Amino acid sequence: MTAVLQVDSVVKRLGGRRVLDGVSLDCVAGRVCALYGNNGAGKSTLLQIVAGVMAPDRGAVVLCGESILGHHVRGRRCLGYVPEAADPPAHLTVAELVALTRSLKQAPPLADDLIARLGLESLRHKRIGQLSLGERRRACLAAALVGDPALLVLDEPTNGLDAAGIELLLELLRERVAADGTALMATHDRDFATAASAIELRLVEGAIQRIGEDEDCATG
Repeated sequence: MTAVLQVDSVVKRLGGRRVLDGVSLDCVAGRVCALYGNNGAGKSTLLQIVAGVMAPDRGAVVLCGESILGHHVRGRRCLGYVPEAADPPAHLTVAELVALTRSLKQAPPLADDLIARLGLESLRHKRIGQLSLGERRRACLAAALVGDPALLVLDEPTNGLDAAGIELLLELLRERVAADGTALMATHDRDFATAASAIELRLVEGAIQRIGEDEDCATG
């Protein structure tokens, strides 16, 4: 199967410590990959590099056949990213956040039924700074879904969500998998990862270890 995401020999040092030590990872269409690891293991660092937010010291990241490093922007249009803090600029309204993402991706608007499913109809004109963590996470998820990206990158996706929000996120992931979408998430919530039928990986001492065997996610 063709890899949607290819991470090749990524190295990153932070504060004099080698957080990522030659990480390689392939994720294919129609699968969810869950990344575990202790606090400080480098999960968020790896996701930020995959999302194009942070540059590696060495290595390559290719999404849908396009590099996302440097000034290459076409590959970044193939992803949607929800960081752990879910903290876009506080002065933006939910509608403005989604509109800004649409403009950057040159993408069509989100369907009204998706806005409704995310519980954002009554929050469209509220500023991000006025929202709870769960509401901010839903708003960021809406922005991440703009353009129907091939890859969703989710950092601790269940943080701040109530039971209904978690079930909705599971539904969206299952729908995306059924449509050959791909997701990479860092999480401490193994029950959620199991419910999402995720391939399980662990980041230890800067390298990825696979939990169990699965040919749809190569690691190094």
